[in-house]
Amino acid sequence: MSEAQASPVSVSDRIEIIDILRGLAVGGILIGNMQWFSGYGMMPPAMVENSQTIDKVVTFFVHFFIEGKFYSIFSFLFGFGFALQIARATERGDTKATLFKRRLFWLLVIGLIHAYVLWPGDILSIYAVMGFILLLFRNKSDASLLKWAVGLMIVPIVTYLLLFGAFLAFAPPDVGATVDAGQAEFWNSSVETVGNGSFWQIMSTYNPGYIIGRYMGLIFQMRLPKILAMFLLGFYAYRIGVFQNLKDNAPLVKRVLIYGLILGVVGNLIMTAAAGNEGSFPPSAMGVAGVVGYAFGVPALALGIVALLTTLWKTDLWKRVLGIFAPVGRMALTNYLTQTLACVMIFYGYGLGKFGTFTASQATLTALAIFAVQTVVSTVWLKFFTFGPMEWIWRQLTYGKRLPLRLKA
Repeated sequence: MSEAQASPVSVSDRIEIIDILRGLAVGGILIGNMQWFSGYGMMPPAMVENSQTIDKVVTFFVHFFIEGKFYSIFSFLFGFGFALQIARATERGDTKATLFKRRLFWLLVIGLIHAYVLWPGDILSIYAVMGFILLLFRNKSDASLLKWAVGLMIVPIVTYLLLFGAFLAFAPPDVGATVDAGQAEFWNSSVETVGNGSFWQIMSTYNPGYIIGRYMGLIFQMRLPKILAMFLLGFYAYRIGVFQNLKDNAPLVKRVLIYGLILGVVGNLIMTAAAGNEGSFPPSAMGVAGVVGYAFGVPALALGIVALLTTLWKTDLWKRVLGIFAPVGRMALTNYLTQTLACVMIFYGYGLGKFGTFTASQATLTALAIFAVQTVVSTVWLKFFTFGPMEWIWRQLTYGKRLPLRLKA
């Protein structure tokens, strides 16, 4: 099969549970991202302490059940999809994975436009770059994939310990107060710029600075090794045929369900109670506990959620209930980008200018409302069209040919 004959996966060849998981991951990512869209995740500690009890509960819920878990699920599914595409490339004799590289290139372009024009919290460009690194693992053995995944999960712990040691040795005693003052200043300037700024002001001043800070945060928190680790676990899951043959892999899914939920709950309790996030700054002993809890608890809980949903999906009732999220997953790129459009129009100055005015509970309810609308719109759209609009554009750029959008009668 030549590259010219290559085409996207047909609807009949799709694995429904993968689309369901991807759809729910998109929803979870929105709830997590809403902290930063709305601004409540940037609030100085003193403001958080003075918030109402319901908002403290919601913040805990987001940190414990959402933050990190659903982007980890999405990363796992990216690795699974990578393996599927590499297998199809091998079948048609494309040993250099040419189409996959082209797919990553256009994802990078879309992600960079998204980051610089609309929202610097973009994950697409990061996935595209990490996807090129993932290509280096395509000929590794199954055992090697698992070893690399575990090793990459440990990297953030080692890095944070080294940083903690450096701070104990060299940091000035008032560094904590300096960080708090800087955070308060950033909050005040963000409320003014984002809540009142024009499109051009936000794009030219706020977005570039946010992008620099975000990438520094990704490096400091060692987020990139975590993403790659989940990529590799998804790659491994395809290799052993977990979702292609759920019946034979039922014992494995059950073990992941049990141990994933146990380790995930314990790890996330430690992370949330000790540090509140994956790498508190300045580094501290409690921060070390938080990093350890995150490193093992987040991927464990993410995989436990995957196993739980997969187990439920095997029953007729839950297959119908969870099936409503499959269209969202089939249109994941479109839904991810339209989430940004909806949020900037609510919170940014060139929209309603509500940045910094929503509580944690208000922001989370807004995220759930947006996701509910996307679930309905995705279902209706796919009754008439083969792909989501952005998926259609992305595929045409990848395959270099026009693809039909409307479903055949």
